[in-house]
Amino acid sequence: MMGKVEKMEASRTLTVSNRIEEIRTIEGFLAEFSEQHDFPPETLFQIQLSLEEIFTNVVSYGYDDDTEHKIEIVLSKNGGTVTVEIADDGRPFDPLQDAPEMETQSALEGRRVGGAGIALAKTMMTDLRYHRDDGRNHLIMIKDV
Repeated sequence: MMGKVEKMEASRTLTVSNRIEEIRTIEGFLAEFSEQHDFPPETLFQIQLSLEEIFTNVVSYGYDDDTEHKIEIVLSKNGGTVTVEIADDGRPFDPLQDAPEMETQSALEGRRVGGAGIALAKTMMTDLRYHRDDGRNHLIMIKDV
């Protein structure tokens, strides 16, 4: 029995450092890819916001040291689906299992911090997947266009 091979329409990779100011580089990378593939404005907004939230969490909470680490972002488009993969060498963390649930019942001042970024990505993206491979976290965000 032969497997089905799907050809990716397009795939681009960006490697950035674990510095919050790299968000500007990521925004440009995503905007260029979006323009090349005619993403609807709402789709671009949802992917950008989700990617920025996840990247910020990786940079802010993923590392136990102050040294430079590389974070890889892969954008792919296949038919009507866009895939964003974020790979980092931070401590093992599955945001789909380990992230705190976002608290919504308390007054804003009394709420514990955490969970908002992944909750936002879960809402805006079609699907999220996680795996750890070769000492790296891989969060895959899928958006139907």
